[in-house]
Amino acid sequence: MTEIIIYRNKDCAKCARFARIHTLFDWLHRVQVSTGTPKTGPLRSGEIVVEIFRTGEIVQGVEAIRQICRSIPAYAILRLLLHVPAIARKADQEARGCTDGGCAI
Repeated sequence: MTEIIIYRNKDCAKCARFARIHTLFDWLHRVQVSTGTPKTGPLRSGEIVVEIFRTGEIVQGVEAIRQICRSIPAYAILRLLLHVPAIARKADQEARGCTDGGCAI
């Protein structure tokens, strides 16, 4: 049963690669990946937005990554690492999109 919808930019190769990885590790089929536009508006290249299916709540940045980690059990270790402030800041920066318009893979 779908728990979250991950919205990604359709033109971003980095986002497409991460979406494939999420799908690969989502053995319980809790995650749906979409290139559609979320309620928050169009996404920048590299930006990730998660909608919690049950409540309709939209989360961005490190909270989006935490939600992905909650939904995919294989990411349990990453979820623990997100409690380290330096790692959480870096994850938040990465999930908010590329500032120069081009993401490095």
